[in-house]
Amino acid sequence: MVDWSANSAPKRGRDSIWIAVGTPSAGVEHIANPPTRSLAMSWLVDLLSTTIDERVLVGFDFSFGYPAGFAPVLTGEPHAGWREVWDWLAAHISDDDHNGNDRFDVMARVNERLEAAVGSAPFWGYPGRSRDDMLQRRRPATYEPFAEFRLVEQRLRAAGFRPFSAWQLAYNGSVGSQMLLGMRALRHLVAHPDLGDRLCIWPFDTGVGVRSAHLESGSVLVAEVWPSMLPLRSDVHPVRDAAQMITLVSHVMERDASGALSTWFDPALTQDAAQAVRAEEGWTLGVT
Repeated sequence: MVDWSANSAPKRGRDSIWIAVGTPSAGVEHIANPPTRSLAMSWLVDLLSTTIDERVLVGFDFSFGYPAGFAPVLTGEPHAGWREVWDWLAAHISDDDHNGNDRFDVMARVNERLEAAVGSAPFWGYPGRSRDDMLQRRRPATYEPFAEFRLVEQRLRAAGFRPFSAWQLAYNGSVGSQMLLGMRALRHLVAHPDLGDRLCIWPFDTGVGVRSAHLESGSVLVAEVWPSMLPLRSDVHPVRDAAQMITLVSHVMERDASGALSTWFDPALTQDAAQAVRAEEGWTLGVT
C-alpha cells in the first residue's frame, strides 16, 4: 500500500511517500520511505520483480479518474476515457528525479482549454505568490458541466465521510496534485517492459464484482485506496502516514484471510454507474 505525495522536492518523514508491504505468511514485512516519486516507483518495480509467481494487490491513495465527461473535453477525443487521460497527463506533465514538476502550469493551461471548450475552469488552488493565468486560488462558483465529485466520492459523502474533490490542487487535505503526478507515474508503470504484461488496473481493466479480483498467479492488481475510511492504528508507527499504510495493509490481509476481501471489489452500482466507473471515473477499493 502506497501513501503518495506531490512534494516538489525530495522529502522523508511526515507528508512524504510511505510504502507498506505485507504477506499472508509474515504479516507486515517492510515500511519504506523513499524521498522522491522516481525512487518510489523504482523501489516498487524491484519489489514486484520478486513476485513473479504470486498475486499482488497494490493500492495507491489517490483517485485514478475524474468525474464523467472530463476525458473527452481534455483530450478532444469524443470516446476518450481513463486511459486517454493518463496518456495525456504523461505526455504533458514533467516530473524529474528530484520531484521537480510543472503541474500547476499545465493545469492552468488545461483550465484555459476547458474554458474555451465548455465554459468551465474547474481546477483550483496553488501555493506561493499570485498567478496571472487561469489557475485561481479559490473554488470556482460552478464546475458545470462537470460534477464536483465522482460517484464514489458522492457515496462516501452520503455515508458521512468528507473526501476532497479531484479539482482541488492545493491546501490541507487536497488530493488533486497527488492524482496528477500519480496517474502520470502509473501510466509509465503500465508501460514498463518487465511489468506491463502483469499489471491490471482495477476497475478499468477488470470491471467490478467479486470475480474482478480473480487473477492468475503472477498478476499485479493496482487499485486506488482511501486509508481515511478505516480507523487508524496509531500505535504501529510514530509517523501518521506510515501508520495509515500499515493499518491498511494489515486490514487487507485480515480480510483476505477471512475470505471477506472479495466484497471490497463488489460495490452496488447501477448499470449506467458501472459503465461510468469502468470507462472513466474509477472507484475506491472497499467502498461498497
